[in-house]
Amino acid sequence: MSLIRRVIIVAFALVILLVGVLFSSLNSQKVVIHFLVYETPEFYLSFWIIASFALGGLIGVLSSSATIIRLKTGRKRSDKKVKRSESEIIRLKGESA
Repeated sequence: MSLIRRVIIVAFALVILLVGVLFSSLNSQKVVIHFLVYETPEFYLSFWIIASFALGGLIGVLSSSATIIRLKTGRKRSDKKVKRSESEIIRLKGESA
């Protein structure tokens, strides 16, 4: 089963590589991007598209990691409360016996 999985992963990676090469060759014209006060150097269009895709992915990961960290700290806090409540229940059961 492991061999089949590796073959599938390698085939998928090769397909992605082929699509990337085709994308780069079809978008080989050089462009300049104009911002309000800044103008980028001249690079290939495929570079700017891939760079913006990668930057968007990075921003997405960073913004979601803040939420994940907040949720994990809330879960730890809740776990501590549950443990305290369980120990309190055990203590109260021991007193009533």
